[in-house]
Amino acid sequence: MKDIPAQIETSCPELNDAWMRYGRIILEESDIMIADTQDADYSGEDRKGKHVTFSVWGWSCESAAGAKEAAAARAKRAFDWWVNGGERRDAYDYLDQPLREEIVDTVRCGGEETAVITRNRYGALVLNSASVCFVDVDFPQVQSSGFLDALKMMFSKRLREQRREALRIATMEKLKNWAARNSRRSFRLYRTAAGFRLLFTDALYEPTSDEVRQLLEELGSDTMYRRLTAKQACFRARLTAKPWRVGCNRPPNRYPWKDANAEIKYRKWQNNYEVKAGAYGVCELVEVFGKSCGDERIGTVMSLHDKYTCTKTGAALA
Repeated sequence: MKDIPAQIETSCPELNDAWMRYGRIILEESDIMIADTQDADYSGEDRKGKHVTFSVWGWSCESAAGAKEAAAARAKRAFDWWVNGGERRDAYDYLDQPLREEIVDTVRCGGEETAVITRNRYGALVLNSASVCFVDVDFPQVQSSGFLDALKMMFSKRLREQRREALRIATMEKLKNWAARNSRRSFRLYRTAAGFRLLFTDALYEPTSDEVRQLLEELGSDTMYRRLTAKQACFRARLTAKPWRVGCNRPPNRYPWKDANAEIKYRKWQNNYEVKAGAYGVCELVEVFGKSCGDERIGTVMSLHDKYTCTKTGAALA
């Protein structure tokens, strides 16, 4: 990790405080893969003699120099594939990357880091936990039984809603049946805008374990989330609304910002997003299955999650 002093003394108290806060996050060991990142370019000519430049980023948990070297290697691989017909990278290669998100806060329990709150690529806050298990299960998409049925649904809002409600009920029954077959598991079940969320309270879980892989598969969690959980070695739960669900555009740029002006532009968007998202919830508690094991880390993460997602009684979910 970056070798920086834990404290600095400047004429700006706000800067000193910010340095103490974020310096500690960087210096102290974390189980969640948020590493040092650097950018690099690779240039050359294609087969037609046209000059081409690829700019990518690389990462390292050891040093900035290691991150720069990794970035250069990735840029070279991208150039070889695009220009010289090199081997195509896997469609999910990006899952091997550590999180490149702004760290908003860290959650500590008993002197140890329990979770990290980051801001994701579209501006929503996300809770990242190395051991408290979250599982999101989406409702299946409404499907027609044929051409005529598709036409009926196209012109009947009532029919579409009836089909959606049937799928919601079926998903809930599926989860209840799973809970009955796995009575040793304890979890809190929440409703979300697109399905359900489970927060497990019976034990701490290892994201990369076969147990978790099987758990996510049995519950029907999204395939991409399963792979992300294993690759990033953490569980993720969105804490604030998706921008497009609250009438807000996507962010104008992404972290890390190229310069101060880019960050100013982003913060302006963020302020508008937070105002609009504040009128919405993300989850509402439906039912509690089993008893919590009483682990303080689970309780800390659960309280934080509910504080962000469930405080607006009766609010629309986004």
